[in-house]
Amino acid sequence: MPGFNLAVVQFNRKDDEAEANLQRMKDYLRMLPAGIDLVLLPENWLGSQIIEGHGYREMMEELALVLDERCLLTSGAQYVRPADGKPLSRGLFLGGGLPGPVVFEKRFPSRSVGERGCIYSGTALPLVEHRGIQIGAVICVDLFYPELVRDLALRGALLILNPANIPRSRLSLWQHIGITRACENTVFVVMANNTGTVYPDGRAVQGGSFVARPDGYGLQLCGQDAGVYYFTLDLDLIYQVRQRWPYLEDARITRFKDGEVGPKQ
Repeated sequence: MPGFNLAVVQFNRKDDEAEANLQRMKDYLRMLPAGIDLVLLPENWLGSQIIEGHGYREMMEELALVLDERCLLTSGAQYVRPADGKPLSRGLFLGGGLPGPVVFEKRFPSRSVGERGCIYSGTALPLVEHRGIQIGAVICVDLFYPELVRDLALRGALLILNPANIPRSRLSLWQHIGITRACENTVFVVMANNTGTVYPDGRAVQGGSFVARPDGYGLQLCGQDAGVYYFTLDLDLIYQVRQRWPYLEDARITRFKDGEVGPKQ
């Protein structure tokens, strides 16, 4: 299988300046070289404000027009107020041959930063097919819920995307979780973070976006600088690893009898 070319944008946002942030993101995406298969943006790169649902979709469709139509844009995630008035953390897959935007949502808003006081739990956890592979996304802290990533992997995902906004003090933890999710599901996990900004409690957010491999060897890091980082994923590695680690196969076919240790015959 040919390499899969990925661009991760590490963004230095200006809080509560959505239009300015959108224009700066357009400038980044206009500089992408030809042949990029997928672009991943961070969580809340537009700012921490709640945006009306129709307005968010229009901005992301406008952003997708900057890209080659064959490139899949993963919009990151944003606090969005849909038509029913209940704010959610929501992202979109756009372009890449999709007939229209595909919504994904945060299932478990963060308690630690107070999201649960104003952001409702979402339900959308879709897969999209692009260049012959299935791709899913979990927003920020949803990466800490192994059942979400396992669900996507069991449904066929080979690439799990994690748009996030994480303080520097938690990056090491996030990277270890990313490696764990990649290995236990034998998939690639890619996280995009903001940089040069601050967390709601004042802690510094300084990049550290990463790619975690399905074999656990090495973690490709983006450093602290704002900008676009490029990776080529060897998707054949997934199939090689699965010859040794049949975790997903076991999860599909193994059943345990009550009180019995061992596989059901």
